[in-house]
Amino acid sequence: MSLGATLHPQPHPALILTYLKWLKLPAIATAYQDVARDAEKAQVGYLSYLEALLEREFTQRQDRSQQQRLVRAHFPYAKRLEDFDFSALPRLEKASVLNLAHGNFVKERQNLLIVGASGLGKTHLLIGVGRALCQRGYKVLFRTAAALATELELAQRELRLPRLLAQFRRFDLVLVDELGYLPFSQTAAELLFQFFADRYERASVGLTSNLDFAHWTEVFGQEQMTAALLDRLVHRSTILSLVGESYRFRHSLATQTTSREHERREVMSD
Repeated sequence: MSLGATLHPQPHPALILTYLKWLKLPAIATAYQDVARDAEKAQVGYLSYLEALLEREFTQRQDRSQQQRLVRAHFPYAKRLEDFDFSALPRLEKASVLNLAHGNFVKERQNLLIVGASGLGKTHLLIGVGRALCQRGYKVLFRTAAALATELELAQRELRLPRLLAQFRRFDLVLVDELGYLPFSQTAAELLFQFFADRYERASVGLTSNLDFAHWTEVFGQEQMTAALLDRLVHRSTILSLVGESYRFRHSLATQTTSREHERREVMSD
């Protein structure tokens, strides 16, 4: 088969589209004629024209891959780090949090632990970091602790737990939200321990908890297992300890204050 290319004085659009479809280059198929006209007007060479087309195809594929990663992550909310109110948590170093979005801790297979009382934005931070990493090409998965425990228990009953753990390993980062809000059964606690142990120094975990580490036995029950779990999670981890006033409380208070001020103005106007 000849590797040479025949240059035709007149192009054949139908044939060009056939080639592009067969090669699976949809962005080029959509744009090549418009870009050709722009190239003629700008009087640029063939290589510049080719570069512009390849850039279109590359950008579209990157955007599509990014969107697919976001969908597969199963984030419950579209939270972004850019929208987080760092001023409400003055002890939290904004630069350190934003640095997490670069993904170095995932490259080094480290963990991210976010601990603090309810209403401080733990879930927002967790999702924000996860979304940023999806945009950087990392495979991320979001689960609540309760949903993860249920998923593991079901897999164990159906004798597919090893396969499920292997599927989790395909993700660079698994985010586990709301660990500590509800106690687990002994079976669920042991399965969660197995999940975290399976990822230890293999891939990263990010989690949020409303409990200090000293109180994790309230959730997992067995002191020895809890100590072993914490040993694995805390080792080579970034720990964010959030201290402040509940966002929901502040929002409710601000709403009530605004409502009272509005009522006061109405009374005065009467």
